Amino acid sequence: MHSQTLNLLENISVLVVEDDELARTAIKQGLKAYCRSFFVAKDGLEGLEVFKKYPIDIIITDIHMPNLNGFEMIKEILKLKPGQLFIVMTSYDTDKNILSSINEGACSFLRKPLDIEDLQTALLLNSGNIKYKKLQLTDEVLIDYQTEMIYKDGEVVYLSHKSNKIFWMLSFNVNKLVSYELFEDFVYEGEVINHSTLHNAILRIKKQFKSLNIENIPNSGYILRK
Repeated sequence: MHSQTLNLLENISVLVVEDDELARTAIKQGLKAYCRSFFVAKDGLEGLEVFKKYPIDIIITDIHMPNLNGFEMIKEILKLKPGQLFIVMTSYDTDKNILSSINEGACSFLRKPLDIEDLQTALLLNSGNIKYKKLQLTDEVLIDYQTEMIYKDGEVVYLSHKSNKIFWMLSFNVNKLVSYELFEDFVYEGEVINHSTLHNAILRIKKQFKSLNIENIPNSGYILRK
């Protein structure tokens, strides 16, 4: 594929989850130079951890892997970010049938063994499906989903590490309940926390962005309402 065409990938971030080292290396050689950022993981568990740390536009994943398989990883990621896009590499027709029931439209499929040019084409096609945009949450607060930047009255605002993760957990799920369990998993890395800990963190966010409407649903979690 012509390099000028592949330069269309320069604004996207890609995560490859594949347990075969040779396949990971081949994919890396075929894609990394063209992407804004590029990450690899050797199984679904590691892929989930990378996803929690970095903004990822498209995830390319195998299904049959140790520790946490691709199917399980996709389900966990879609709980955190319902609009996440995936390219699934599979040798089995049944994988497609199973995954289509998770979130129709979130996954596209490539047959293994892979042809790198086919993967490049799939990535280009999926990059056009990225639904990231800028969203005006309130008169003062604008968010950019692709860069994960927060603007207050036109100026970039930086939050502490945990506050930033809480903010984006809510922002990826605007008008939807984010449960205490999801906050514990995504923000506090699986640690069971006292609800008052999260409550105080959200109060700090609301103090910084007074116009945000973050509603507590008793014994359930929080909703960022637009």
